[in-house]
Amino acid sequence: MFGGVAGYEGLEKLNIMGLHSSASAIASAIVFNALVIVALIPLALRGVRYAPSSAHSLLRRNLGLYGVGGLVAPFAGIKLIDLLIQYVPGM
Repeated sequence: MFGGVAGYEGLEKLNIMGLHSSASAIASAIVFNALVIVALIPLALRGVRYAPSSAHSLLRRNLGLYGVGGLVAPFAGIKLIDLLIQYVPGM
């Protein structure tokens, strides 16, 4: 998407993560999603431990852990996988 469009100078501004190429961006996103699904299976099977507390504290804890983590982890994970694909020979 970003690599072969020499006629569209402004399109590079959409590459906010600075990914190497469109192919490595797509591959990184697919690999990250596959790893996250595998990593979340034990959490889904185990469930969460019940601890009596107020709804406000539960909401704050869950938004902090899963909400912020769900926003930060994909960006960091996809960028790291993109760097790995870019710099490791043979990948």
